Amino acid sequence: MGDIYFPSCNFNKATPETAKLLLERMKAIMPVAGCCRVDKLEYPKGDRALYLCQACREVIEVRFPELVTENLLVWLDREEKIPLPDYSGLAVSIQDCWRDREHPEIHEAVRSLLKKMGVSFRDIPENREFADYCGDLHFQPDQAAKHGGLPVLCYCNRCKLCIGQDGGSALHLMELVMGTYAREGEYGSRG
Repeated sequence: MGDIYFPSCNFNKATPETAKLLLERMKAIMPVAGCCRVDKLEYPKGDRALYLCQACREVIEVRFPELVTENLLVWLDREEKIPLPDYSGLAVSIQDCWRDREHPEIHEAVRSLLKKMGVSFRDIPENREFADYCGDLHFQPDQAAKHGGLPVLCYCNRCKLCIGQDGGSALHLMELVMGTYAREGEYGSRG
């Protein structure tokens, strides 16, 4: 079984520096597909499609039924192909995505990656299988307030965007994994 990475157009729009670095690193490891909505290539049955975006997962499962989908965060946690930066001392509140509420493997990978990077975290009650938020797709008012003033760690583009619009400080987990997140008072990228 081979692996192929499907980059997310929405992730590229939300965090271009991080998306570019991730794409470069993934190209060095495996083949990279085009946009899941327009890619015309045929893939061998049983190959694994690695995705980061929940919308990509939905499109890939319909357009490429011959592929097995796996979240990139799960793969990164297991394979350890990308060295993780040290963010010891950083504390975040996790925002699990409503679209991933039936994917405990993703919840576990997110928390495992945070531990490996030295990040302390807290969960809100509406997480994991109880997640009830996906930005403007499955909106809950005052979502940022549930996080108690901590930076909100997301792994969904919609969640990150809307937490920020709701007045919260949001970061995407891949910003930490790629070392591009600068803590308040730090300048430039890490990694």
